[in-house]
Amino acid sequence: MPTTDRVPDDRGVPDPVLGEYTAMGALALTDAERWPTLDEAGLAPLVALRDHPDAPPWVHATGDRLTAADEPALAAARPADSGWIADLVARAHASVPAYRRAARTGRSGPTTPLAELPTVTRHQLVDDLAAYVPVDVPLDRVLEGTSSGSTGAALRIPLHPASVAADLVLLQRLVAEAGAVWEPDPARLGLANVVDQRAAFTYASVMTAFRRQPGAPAPLMARVNLSGWPDAASRDRFLTDLDPQVLSTSTLPLLRLLELDLALHPVAVVNGATHLPAAVRAAALARWGCPVLDLYGLRETGPVAVSAGGDGHVVVPRRVHVEILDATGAPVPDGTRGEVVVTVDENPYLPLLRYRTGDHAALVRDARGTVLVGLEGRAPVLFRAADGTARPSVDASQVLQAHGLAAYHLHQDADGSVHLRALPLRGLGADPRAAADAVARWLERPVALTVLDDVGDLGDGKPRRFSTAFSAPG
Repeated sequence: MPTTDRVPDDRGVPDPVLGEYTAMGALALTDAERWPTLDEAGLAPLVALRDHPDAPPWVHATGDRLTAADEPALAAARPADSGWIADLVARAHASVPAYRRAARTGRSGPTTPLAELPTVTRHQLVDDLAAYVPVDVPLDRVLEGTSSGSTGAALRIPLHPASVAADLVLLQRLVAEAGAVWEPDPARLGLANVVDQRAAFTYASVMTAFRRQPGAPAPLMARVNLSGWPDAASRDRFLTDLDPQVLSTSTLPLLRLLELDLALHPVAVVNGATHLPAAVRAAALARWGCPVLDLYGLRETGPVAVSAGGDGHVVVPRRVHVEILDATGAPVPDGTRGEVVVTVDENPYLPLLRYRTGDHAALVRDARGTVLVGLEGRAPVLFRAADGTARPSVDASQVLQAHGLAAYHLHQDADGSVHLRALPLRGLGADPRAAADAVARWLERPVALTVLDDVGDLGDGKPRRFSTAFSAPG
């Protein structure tokens, strides 16, 4: 692994929602190498942020690695026209090893319709990632994105600085479309990526890709761990002093922020990586009065769809195409649930044709565009009712969310017994017992209840919401 002056590897552009990136093969970098477009004056605010008297221990260093040559591509970023899919299919058969082999053997070719191409699974990427990396793309600027492998083997994904920076440009667009004003403010942190873990990478960075008026300084961002300060008073002073404009987080850290009740004034809150319960969205909206965006995507694909109001996830305006397939790989009619399959041409190092996400939803089309409805991470967990019939976890979500729970874990043992661990959202009068009773009526079984007092009781990382002794966790 590469090394740096701060931690065992140097990171590339931090995605504000989905994670971090490592610069493949990099040695220890100077700040000038991490941000090639910034001079000493441009780096001065970053130095001040790092030296803030209440800053957390910075255990990592990162830079966006963008050069002036990347700017035209970022400035031109806009929704693609409908012809990009055919162009991608043709280009893949000319330059991507897996499709070049398919062309040689006659299995597909540059004019094959997308729907006739085979799907690609995560296992295929883990087994032979190089087969999906174009042979004609220079690899001198590769960054590495890591996917934890919570549902399979860990995967390291090659990324380009400009394509990752384009995620920030997209985020700006989504925040603006939600009605918020996000302009550089030297007195505030532009973005805080907030986690709450026993240990986590924390770092300060500059978002040079941020779209702004000529002469305006690039805003700063920081990845902070709510449990990572030596004392809570320093944490609270740091956050209130810098008052981040955008909070990028996931459900459990967001709950912790709400519990801390700090004097924060975000222009937007962006949830990623985990399901956002309706009660948590409502609490954030009530507390801060700003748009709350739920951004869905995978490290392999980048951002795919966003929900601004809790009524479905709209496919984002970029080169992303979504299909819904059944278990056999056949397309299903609009409005029917199935697996989300994504075609995306945003990362030059890993264009993907019909990538199976393992997530499930129904697809509808309305005035907003293509919308994923009832999005469930990974395959639905099936519970068994008293009469032996299978009941999907998507129905359990609807039952539980109606009772204002902030977070929960519903488990069924092999003998059919059911246990709900529930964290009610304070101040909303939520009744966990009523939620358990609703599940009992749904399954026609008694439901044991444990009421949790603290977000930390659900454990670190991405919490499971559903599990059974005879079905995969969700």
